[in-house]
Amino acid sequence: MADSQDSSVAAQSAAIRYQNLLDDANRRVDQLRARDGMFAMIRLAFFGAAIVVLGLAFFANLGAPGWIVGFVLLGGFLVAAIFNEPVRDAMAAQQRASKVTGRLLARLQRDWEALDWKTTRAKLKTVQLEEHQKDVADDLDLLGKSSLFQFVSMAGTTIGVRTLANWLTGVADAKLAMGRSDAVRRLAPLRDQRFRFYSLAAHVGEGTGDPDEFIRWSQSESWLKKNGWLPAWANVSAVIAAASIAVLVASRVGAVPIGIAQISLALAVIIGLINVVITTLMLGPVHQIFSVAMASRDSVDEYRELFSAAQWLSDNDGQEHSTDRLKHLHHVLLDDPDHSARTGMTALGRVASMGSLRTSASTFLIYLPLQAFALWDIRVLQKLERWQTSYAKSVPGWFDAFGELEALMSLAAVCDENPDWVFPDWVHQSENIPSAKFESVGLGHPLLTDKDRICNDVTVGPSGTVLLVTGSNMSGKSTMLRSVGLNVALAGAGAPVCATSLSLPSTELATSIRVRDNLAEGVSFYMAELHRLKGVVDRARALASNHSCVSLFLLDEILQGTNSRERQIAVTQVLRHLIECRAIGAISTHDLELADEPELKAVSEIVHFRETITPDAQGNEQMTFDYQMRSGVSPTTNALRLLEIVGLGSQEIG
Repeated sequence: MADSQDSSVAAQSAAIRYQNLLDDANRRVDQLRARDGMFAMIRLAFFGAAIVVLGLAFFANLGAPGWIVGFVLLGGFLVAAIFNEPVRDAMAAQQRASKVTGRLLARLQRDWEALDWKTTRAKLKTVQLEEHQKDVADDLDLLGKSSLFQFVSMAGTTIGVRTLANWLTGVADAKLAMGRSDAVRRLAPLRDQRFRFYSLAAHVGEGTGDPDEFIRWSQSESWLKKNGWLPAWANVSAVIAAASIAVLVASRVGAVPIGIAQISLALAVIIGLINVVITTLMLGPVHQIFSVAMASRDSVDEYRELFSAAQWLSDNDGQEHSTDRLKHLHHVLLDDPDHSARTGMTALGRVASMGSLRTSASTFLIYLPLQAFALWDIRVLQKLERWQTSYAKSVPGWFDAFGELEALMSLAAVCDENPDWVFPDWVHQSENIPSAKFESVGLGHPLLTDKDRICNDVTVGPSGTVLLVTGSNMSGKSTMLRSVGLNVALAGAGAPVCATSLSLPSTELATSIRVRDNLAEGVSFYMAELHRLKGVVDRARALASNHSCVSLFLLDEILQGTNSRERQIAVTQVLRHLIECRAIGAISTHDLELADEPELKAVSEIVHFRETITPDAQGNEQMTFDYQMRSGVSPTTNALRLLEIVGLGSQEIG
């Protein structure tokens, strides 16, 4: 009970912190929105006045003073637009901060409806899983709505989502998990830095510069290679335009006849028109490349800042990283002097500065003549493709490392929000696979809130034994099985687990919990179960043959599609195969006769969950559950009582 109270206090503390951040962000959004509205009115006033004055200057012949005043007012409009731009950027940043904080708070409260499932689902579609992984993910709610992934994830980019999903559904490998846990411990206390990281990653993931698109562009063929004449034409047009301007200036001081000046002006206009046509008809793909490779100078800066977060993985005293994986992440993202992500993004930032002339309101008037007379976009693309040639081979590695970093940031939030959760102790397979077991104290279901969660001491294994979980309907058997599986997934990802203590070997999960028939393929429910169980046994055999890790199976109320006697025989045969493979696991049942099967009883550790029936004030029976796991076979059943409760009690037929 003390652990539950500590957990509740920790959650309340995090919830208060997030609520304060959310209120602060929303307050700043309101303030900035008011300032943005003020600038909008100022811009409208300047622009409207400029149009009126310039119109009067043209139609009423106000002369030079009218034109001067009109252009001064137009200049005021541009100045207001320039000052308005950072206000809008700041407002957008605070809106992102509000969204990120709301997401953190919704996760903590398990408010699944408040989490953005539509965007997450689209990114999860890129995750490639093997068939048995899909089964486990579905059975344990590892992915999908209201899932472990949705609880853990603060990933904003597709590659971050994919990496975290693969960690949660992959083998719980001791070496990999310990390396990740080391990083999570370092990142957990860095709340302000992580919050900034989440906001930037969300912004990048929502835009056109998502890493998957960026990687595809970096590996693509040069656009200019197929349009090689454009750089030459850009140079020719720039020379002609510059010469025309020089002639016009010279004509003003009488150095060039007016006729030549007029020809030069006409030539410049023709060049401009040709380049406008080229821009309109041909450069759409170029602008698309810009939107992916450097959506804006800010997006490139955000990437560089995100990559630089790898420096937080270092020890505060500058000591060496404790794992090779952390050394690799640091090297790829920061330390490689020629090809690190930080070096590459710094170089890309210089190109993006050139490209930002087109996208920034404050420099667009500079961009227009440069594009019209010198095809500025082509010059930017030349530099961008030189960058692509230099860094293309390194880019996939950058983002693989970044995906790991983003997944670690998500796990760090779980660690920070749940200080009473613990990192598991890993039993290395070299010690003794046959005696390996999953052993926990105070194990709980991580997707339940602290006030709803009941914890139990659960041991699964060693090899040669089965945990047989008996109990009546709704008593907590399936929840306990999922608690085991979900905590194995957390442990393998490198996160702390929802327990007071947990030790386990390198483990691969195998499950049969949610099995569905398939009418289209003519597969009955019973046959679907058999196929699933065959897959569980086959995976256990494969793992036993290569000694890579232990198979941990979780079977819930299996083989219900046949009579009681045949089910007992079939279940015993399935478990015999699994025990021969040195797998460990748990099986739940409300069939109490199964616990009396001699062969099964000999290898089973039998536990149960029970209900309590008490009368209410009116004398009606009330069924309650304490969800506490107890030793031995369940002494109670409740199917007939549940029939009475829902109004389907006994009565004579006819």
